[in-house]
Amino acid sequence: MKKGFTLIELMAVIVILGILATVVAINVSPFLQRANFEKIPIHLITSIPSVETFNNIKNKKFRHFNILKRYNDYPLPKTKIINLNIKKIKNTFISKETIELVKDFLNKNEQVLFFLNRRGYAPYLICRKCGYKLICSNCSMYLTYHKIKNKAICHHCSLEKEISKSCNESEICDFVMYGPGVEKIFEEVSKIFPGNKVEIFSSDYMKKKDQTKSLFNRITNNKVDILIGTQMISKGFNFPKLNCIVVIDADFSGRGYDLRTTEKNIQLYHQLSGRAGRFSTESLIVYQTLSPEDVTLNELIKNNSEELLKKELKLREKNLLPPFSRLIAIIISANSHSLSLDGAREIKKHLKKISEIEILGPVDSPLLKIKKKFRSRLLIRFCGKSLIQKKITKLLNTLKISSKIKLTVDVDPVNFG
Repeated sequence: MKKGFTLIELMAVIVILGILATVVAINVSPFLQRANFEKIPIHLITSIPSVETFNNIKNKKFRHFNILKRYNDYPLPKTKIINLNIKKIKNTFISKETIELVKDFLNKNEQVLFFLNRRGYAPYLICRKCGYKLICSNCSMYLTYHKIKNKAICHHCSLEKEISKSCNESEICDFVMYGPGVEKIFEEVSKIFPGNKVEIFSSDYMKKKDQTKSLFNRITNNKVDILIGTQMISKGFNFPKLNCIVVIDADFSGRGYDLRTTEKNIQLYHQLSGRAGRFSTESLIVYQTLSPEDVTLNELIKNNSEELLKKELKLREKNLLPPFSRLIAIIISANSHSLSLDGAREIKKHLKKISEIEILGPVDSPLLKIKKKFRSRLLIRFCGKSLIQKKITKLLNTLKISSKIKLTVDVDPVNFG
């Protein structure tokens, strides 16, 4: 008897693919192979496809079905860009114009979300007297101040540090906190709207199942007026009274080292906008920004994500990046910077034996040090033939690698840190 998917298994696969497809299509290949073997259809469900998936649609490898209307024909939220360069707000992260727009919704007993994808209170602490910066001793990262714990915390290794250091024998560092996190926005919003109930929607405040359930109940029962949320709130939640979203800092510049920055931004903000006005004819997304002319932002507010994906696809083709090539990232970790780089150079010598590949690097990994390990990176680029990947795998498996270094191989990498 031929074995196939049960209905439950098939539904599970569809749900998993719905999550994966928002990131990058190449990660779903095992599911596609299984579906092909079983001769069953498979659905990639996403609000915004990855560039790879979009390319497959364009080349008619995937059939594309567009849902053009929202549930019950409710309109998409209106949008408003607030240019922070003109408003010149001081000692605050929320403009006066934003405050007035928010008041209109609160006066109608509707909920408002202030969105900032940054945990904690402040991402940087620097002494105003000696210039000392609070940096993690295990990682090459700034420590983030969390007011709830009154400690500086590393978001990579979870190191916690008290905020005290001597400038010299007689004076203590006077730390200045730069940039806002959700805790800072919570503090500011609570002062601006003292009569409203404000809650933080962030992983730091929802570590226990009971806490999460309790917050959901308060939101759906309209016992919360204002939410301060991170990326965690952008997907899969349905709050019927949430009709206004304020993006505190609409920065689309992203990280220069991550080729997927544009598509990740499109996906994030498109998903976020979908939280507003799900049961209302009047809803609004406010984008506070220092870059009001940004192309991504302006195409996004026109609900023109397809045009953005087309532009991104052309840029990828011009620079021979996925889906017009394939990448393999190799991270070489060691106890010292020099050992990591030397190990990477040695591995590159062996990889040069494969003529069909291009080897970029070695360079310092964008996240140079994590958990006391220094990291160098090689990036292998090649045309999408599985035989080449097999050659690379075979070569790496035969290498006699020093016990002092560790290799991490990421085929078709999604993240580039």
